[in-house]
Amino acid sequence: MRKKHNSETKLKISSALKGKPKPPRSLQHRISLSTAMSKSYAERFGKKRAKIIIEKIKKANLGKKRIFKDKEKWKKNLSNSLKGRIVWNKGKKGLQKAWNKIKLPDMSIIKLYSNQNLSPQKIANKFNVSRSAVERVLKENNVKMRGFGSFTKGKSYEELYGKDIAKKKKEKLAKALKGNPTKNWSNKISAGIKRYYARCEQQGIKISRIRCKLSKERRLRLSWAHKKYIKEHPEELERLKKIQFPKGISKIEKKFLDFLKKKFKEKKDFFFDEQDKTGKTFYRPDFQFPEKKVIIELDGYYKHFTKDGYKKDRIREYYLKKAGWKIFRFNFYDIDRNYKFEKVKNKVIDVLRNKNVGTWNR
Repeated sequence: MRKKHNSETKLKISSALKGKPKPPRSLQHRISLSTAMSKSYAERFGKKRAKIIIEKIKKANLGKKRIFKDKEKWKKNLSNSLKGRIVWNKGKKGLQKAWNKIKLPDMSIIKLYSNQNLSPQKIANKFNVSRSAVERVLKENNVKMRGFGSFTKGKSYEELYGKDIAKKKKEKLAKALKGNPTKNWSNKISAGIKRYYARCEQQGIKISRIRCKLSKERRLRLSWAHKKYIKEHPEELERLKKIQFPKGISKIEKKFLDFLKKKFKEKKDFFFDEQDKTGKTFYRPDFQFPEKKVIIELDGYYKHFTKDGYKKDRIREYYLKKAGWKIFRFNFYDIDRNYKFEKVKNKVIDVLRNKNVGTWNR
């Protein structure tokens, strides 16, 4: 057995042997060296240590040229070792058995690809060639290439890989997904909404998720503030009165207007998007019937469902009711959905014929 020396003894030995020629190796030493060199690093030192040694060697030799003590001697040794060997491509013109020189049956490959719905890799396995060879044949014949998903769509793991491989793949997936929530669109949306609410809380923005009705006290306060502002700013009232007719009308307004035109006369029986005919307010209701003292308001898809939109609607409604109007509201879906619109039509006709005017409220 080889003795283990301390660091002090190692230094003493190295200083004593410095500059002296190395002694010739014994027969036993040569045999042990040859057996050791025939084994790999992993067999000699283990996997972990072998990785460290390989990395060290790579770093040490990186960008360095090979240095020979005697280059001519090395060349002679190399030529002697290669003597008698036949060169693999001697007397051959190019790579005759390469994939791009093999003649493949074009029509059968196209049929397998288009009719039997086989992927290029599976076709290549059948003919014992590479996938690129099959793809070359398909491109030459102007066949439209498809993605990998088109071959796997609607197929189970058993159909794609076989029972044994499918079982292993399922076990791997089960282990990977254990304890993790399923990543689908609904979870992504809910996660996004949670992030938005968290950001709003950090910035101090209040979000009312449930729409609450305004109390009487709140309505009175708002109306008082509104009156005060108009008294202080008379030019604002004139500006509101001179607001021009809007350039375009919405989808639901057009649908409802077409229905009313069939039953009533515009500018006589009803007025569309004009200033309050009583002159008591400066608002422009959607549809007003001055003789019946009825206003029909249509709430759009976006603006009226927001917190600010809801507040404005309540203030507007308060002043119009004070002016002597009866207000009836319909939302976007009541007009847009045909089965709901039929019920709305009947209700509007009943209201305008003075049937159930007091009992029907939206």
